[in-house]
Amino acid sequence: MLDILNDLNEVAGVKGCMVVTPDGIVVHSALGNDLEQETVAAVSSQMIQSARRAMERLGHKSFTRFILTSSWGRMVFVDLEIAYLVVITSQNIKLDVILIEIDSTAYKIRHRRAD
Repeated sequence: MLDILNDLNEVAGVKGCMVVTPDGIVVHSALGNDLEQETVAAVSSQMIQSARRAMERLGHKSFTRFILTSSWGRMVFVDLEIAYLVVITSQNIKLDVILIEIDSTAYKIRHRRAD
């Protein structure tokens, strides 16, 4: 799985990525040098749990993907069914192009897990 994450990191604008459980346990990580694994995992866990609770309150099962945008960049969260793909990107990238790569990576991870 690490090779799949490293391939995603080669995409322009991607600063790093990881697979994390909803409670913040890191399954695999390929973060850049300027990103701390524990911090990204903790923030990811908090965001995932908050989004799941919000969706439940709205009467929806869950989310498939959501994007957090800030002044320093974006975090893209993709549901992998038992874990989440978290991708950190720079702020100035075209999101539609990178989402194709992120969705492709999520597909590869799901497919690998099923093997």
